[in-house]
Amino acid sequence: MEEEILRKAEVLVEARPYIQRYQGSYFVVKLGGSIFRLPEARNSILSDIAFLHLVGIRCLVITGGGPFITEELQKSGWKPSFVDGLRVTDEKTLQVVRKVLGQVRDELCWYLRDKLLVPAAAIEPEERLLIARKIHYQKGAEVIDLGFVGQMEKVEANTLKVKAATSVVVLAPLAYGQDGALYNINGDSVAAAVAESLEAEKLVFLTNVLGVMRNPENPETLISILTVKQAETLIQQEVISGGMVPKVKAAVSSIRRGVKKVHIINGSLPHSLLLEIFTDQGVGTEIISDNGGNP
Repeated sequence: MEEEILRKAEVLVEARPYIQRYQGSYFVVKLGGSIFRLPEARNSILSDIAFLHLVGIRCLVITGGGPFITEELQKSGWKPSFVDGLRVTDEKTLQVVRKVLGQVRDELCWYLRDKLLVPAAAIEPEERLLIARKIHYQKGAEVIDLGFVGQMEKVEANTLKVKAATSVVVLAPLAYGQDGALYNINGDSVAAAVAESLEAEKLVFLTNVLGVMRNPENPETLISILTVKQAETLIQQEVISGGMVPKVKAAVSSIRRGVKKVHIINGSLPHSLLLEIFTDQGVGTEIISDNGGNP
């Protein structure tokens, strides 16, 4: 019993300098849609986010929901279509995307407010805090119309800062364009754009894998720290491949635009967010600038 008590005390002592360092800073957290299939993992992550808020860290959460969108479409007899990982989004698909992502966002806010007693602010696309533009996707010589699929153009950072000063801010990856149309946007891209606009201390991608691994089948090949140049080299060598590529590319872009560090961690590991941020060793992959993360 005494050893257990001492171990808990040591954890708190280890966390203290990190808490002091990060008070008042901005953390942007992207929750992968696969996390929502595991209620215990989701609740653990939200508990971690509540803790961050209570120690003075300003948190903004970008929701995912891809698996649920696909399921909802299939229930209605629609066959989802993707081009290089981007969901082709016609008007009917857009309605489903908005419905599902809105439900996920509101459920997260409800859990934070009612279960964890932490203020949470759900951002509606109509608030125009995110502005998008339509993607004209080119594959080889062919230009493919993806429908209502957009990319980030602008983030109203000042308004987000005001909201994040008192609440956990929760956004779905949807945004209107200057043309008045609503667009479905890749969640990783939204998280990166928000983090860049705030010059966030940390951008965190919570996924269903440990992080960047040299061999995805072998957890022992996890790479704990990567510089931007090392990350780009691993992409070129196809060591980083598949769904990890857009996350690492977003990480590299964000660091070059002012984000201090990016973390890719396994959201199904209990309290992985706190372990990554408040312990010396961490549990996932940390991507830093080529000068070691120093300004």
